Order: sequence, then C-alpha cells, then structure tokens
Amino acid sequence: MARTEALVRAEKMWVEGFPDPATATVDDLRDAYDRLFLQFPLPEGIEPVEAEVGGVPVLFVTAEGAAQDKVLVWFHGGGYIMGSARGFQELGHNLSRASGVTVVLPDYRRAPENPFPAAVNDGIAVISALVSQYGAGNVAAGGDSAGGGLGLAALLAVRDKGESLPAAAVFISALLDLTASGDSIDEFDGKDVAVSRGSIGNVGDAYLQGHNPKDPLASPLFADLHDVPPTLFLVGSGEVLLDDSRRAAAAIVEKGGAASVSTYDDMVHVWPLFSSILPEGIQAADEAGAFIRKHLGL
Repeated sequence: MARTEALVRAEKMWVEGFPDPATATVDDLRDAYDRLFLQFPLPEGIEPVEAEVGGVPVLFVTAEGAAQDKVLVWFHGGGYIMGSARGFQELGHNLSRASGVTVVLPDYRRAPENPFPAAVNDGIAVISALVSQYGAGNVAAGGDSAGGGLGLAALLAVRDKGESLPAAAVFISALLDLTASGDSIDEFDGKDVAVSRGSIGNVGDAYLQGHNPKDPLASPLFADLHDVPPTLFLVGSGEVLLDDSRRAAAAIVEKGGAASVSTYDDMVHVWPLFSSILPEGIQAADEAGAFIRKHLGL
C-alpha cells in the first residue's frame, strides 16, 4: 500500500508529540499526550458533560442525533499512565457519531500513583453501574491500546462476579499482553512508531510495580475468554500489538464466543485518533459504529 501524506503526517505527530521521556516528568508526558489530541476540536455545539458513574469521574459525549438511552463506555489509551477523558473527547465524539449512541469516557485512576489493580477496579465499577442503569442490552464497551486491555479485563471481572455483561465489545490496537509474547512484537519492533517491546516493558513496570504480568486482570490474553460478548478487534497490519488482537479473538472463538479481527493496512497505532486528517480513521470508526448499532438494536 502506498503511504499517504495523511498517514505520514499522523506518524510524525506520534513521534514528535512528546518531550524526551528520559528527562520529562509524568505530568509533562500527560500534558503532551492531551495536547496531541486536543488539537482536533469537537464540532460546534457539542459540549461534553462531566458526571460520575460508579464513583468514577466521566465525560458523556453525545454526537448530534445520537441516542442518550444507549451508551458505549470507552476506556482511553495511554499506557495506564497518560490519557484522559478530555484528551480523548474527539475520538469519543467520532465513535458516538458512528454508533448513534452516547459515549462515556471514564477518567480511571492512572499509574504510577495508582498501580494495578486501581484502573481495572474503576473499569469494573463503571461497567457495572452503566449496565445497572441502562440495561445490558443498551450498553457496549471498548477501549484503545492499554484502555483495550483495561476494558477486556474489566468485562471478565464483571462476568466472574455473575453480573450481566454489555451487549458488545470493540477494541482498537489493544494492549492485551504485558509480557509482550506475540510474534508481531519482534516482527514490527522498531518499525511501529508508537509502541515497542521496550515501551510495553516500561508500561508494565509503572502499572504493575512488581505484580505478575500474567495476571489475567493485567493481561487478559491469559484469561479464560469464555462468555465474552460479541467482540470486534481493529488493528493495523504493521502494529507491534497485531498478535494481541489475533490471539484474543481466536481464544474467544475457541470458547464458543463470537469475535473477529479487522486489519487495516499499514495503519498507525490507534489511527482513529487522527480521523480529522486520516480517512481510514473515519472508516474504522464507522466499522466499529456499525458493529455497535447491530448489537444494540439500532
């Protein structure tokens, strides 16, 4: 596939969007991460609403014409360290537009101040509260990058509590294995501009702080993936994390569930974050939205 000008620009934004991690503070990195995506504004008239769900601060983002009685809870990426609901509000809006439902963006607790399992406990609380409020058939769940791992882990924990699960799940460029054992890690390490074996190790160190990375709530790829809602994984063909999605989908299917992987040629990590400049980002959001509409009865 020919590399488009937009794709090269998105890759450059990933590379140049951060200060030197050797000298930057955690707050410096968080500020840079938010600024990277806040440069893409919301449409005029769209105002996210701050609220609290299950004791966790959230933003509700509703695109024009989207339902307010059906929701998608979306856990933002950022390696459990960076990212915020506000920083991901444009992605939230794009997913709301595509799915026709309101998107709920949790500000879950971040490492290193709040190590594992703080983030996943917040995810469990939000999913349980939304299912209780809206009904399982009116809730979908998902996340990108580390937020994908968090979202899947939280779904499994809710399942193991015997509670009803959301009707569908969607994950983009999900980080599901903090042991970095997928073949695509070595295949694309050094070629993927956003994620590397080293960065996965750094994330694991900050988040786990000595905890076993094979804990299914930290790396849900090692969980028993039975009774998972219908799940769609979207991932770039050249991503370090490609095999996380492939292996998780295969494990869900092996346990009798429904899961598929939609692979986008040569896309940058979590490319829908760059939908304002990258047509494939809109395409992926539309695919995710159609999947959610199908399973939420829209």
